Amino acid sequence: MSEFKYQKIVDEIVRAIESGIFSDKLGSNKLESVRRYAKDRGVGVSTVTQAYYELERLGWIYSEPKRGYFIASRRALKQPDYGSSIKRVIAELDLANAVQYSFNDPDILPLSCTAPCTVIDQELLLNRLHKQVLKHRPYKLMMQDPIEGIPELRYEICRHLLRSGQVFFKEQVLVTNGRQEGLLLALTAAKAIGKAVAVESPVSFYFQAMLKQFNTDVIEVPMQASYADELALLSKAHKEQKFDTFLVNPNFADPTGRVLSVEDKQALIEWASEHGVTLIEYDRGELYFGATRPVTIASLVTQTRTCRVISIGDFYDTISPAISLGYLICIDTFTSCQYAKQIIAEEPSIALQHMVANLMSSGEYHTLTGKLRNQMNTNYLKMESSMSPVLGGSVYMSQPTGGPCIWFKLPEGYSSEALWSRVISEKLSIAPGAMFSFTSNYTCYFRITFALPWNDKMASGVIRLAEVIRDYIEEK
Repeated sequence: MSEFKYQKIVDEIVRAIESGIFSDKLGSNKLESVRRYAKDRGVGVSTVTQAYYELERLGWIYSEPKRGYFIASRRALKQPDYGSSIKRVIAELDLANAVQYSFNDPDILPLSCTAPCTVIDQELLLNRLHKQVLKHRPYKLMMQDPIEGIPELRYEICRHLLRSGQVFFKEQVLVTNGRQEGLLLALTAAKAIGKAVAVESPVSFYFQAMLKQFNTDVIEVPMQASYADELALLSKAHKEQKFDTFLVNPNFADPTGRVLSVEDKQALIEWASEHGVTLIEYDRGELYFGATRPVTIASLVTQTRTCRVISIGDFYDTISPAISLGYLICIDTFTSCQYAKQIIAEEPSIALQHMVANLMSSGEYHTLTGKLRNQMNTNYLKMESSMSPVLGGSVYMSQPTGGPCIWFKLPEGYSSEALWSRVISEKLSIAPGAMFSFTSNYTCYFRITFALPWNDKMASGVIRLAEVIRDYIEEK
């Protein structure tokens, strides 16, 4: 089972401390800076930041403002009293971590994860693009270092978004190392770290995982059937506890799949403008099934309606999970985002930037995303037709118009965590609703993905999942 990147760094430093390579003696107890460590090891700054945070939480290191990180003295620690009674418990991971680890177990069908691009094998295309780029003076590529990203890619991103009527200028686009770094930069630029942040609920797991790393004071605003009611809740929350940043998934929100209408997005812009709130949106609009791509909130801000918006996009969903490349569209926020990138992030691979720019300029990216959406829609229809006859009308199933997920609701009194324990024993995995809240709400909800390669294992797995759900409901 593979480990997360930051955990490998944690393990490496702990072993170094235990073996005496790093000493806690004064004068030799300072660790490399985050940026230096990231550069030396060829990893992202955000990955090293997460590793140092975990080491500090575990007591291996400590930080001093403006000085850096240091090895903590462990000889002075008192041996804790673990008690003398023997108890029998079930050894289990925290739910979110257990679900994450299940992604990496080859024997488990990972219906809880989302990697839409995997429904189509892109290896040959990526190999060809990579070879083309490396033929073009590879060492010169390494010497380029534009903070904003190469102009060619920024221009092609704008040209691609123009297909859906969204007008941006390359001077509003900032290339990043992917969506995780994009959110870190957005939060930093909005000066939201360490302050209260509002977020729609259910909360995107991507948002939740990042916010938890900063122990952020989070205000969950539940989604409402009427967006006017949701804005009223936002106003109430803002009055009770002021916040300056609101995180939102306007297009195919994870996990519900909701898409805000243009009118709802414009109403949110009005609200944010009136209350002085910065909007951070994670846009998955590329994953639409219909004829029209849902537009971003950022594209709806006009000269007469001022609003600070940071829109996060990436190529994880559409090209490959191995493409650590994304972008921010910065509306009245470019300078702050650029500064955040300069001080806390490493430059994205120039070769990758040229690869994606070439893919987009040739028109192949447009063709690729079209094939991807068609296959995802086909997968959804296959999954829905396989599960519905088994479940009947006992379980609510959402009917997504895009995105990679279906959101389920069990009858009242049933627990998706209890269901998870059953399905994991069948070598299947779901994402229980508690993963999408900071307060363990949505206990009778869960999410699965249809955006995986459709094969015999997938086809039989979703039918078996429906049978397990049916049996769980009938047995209670």
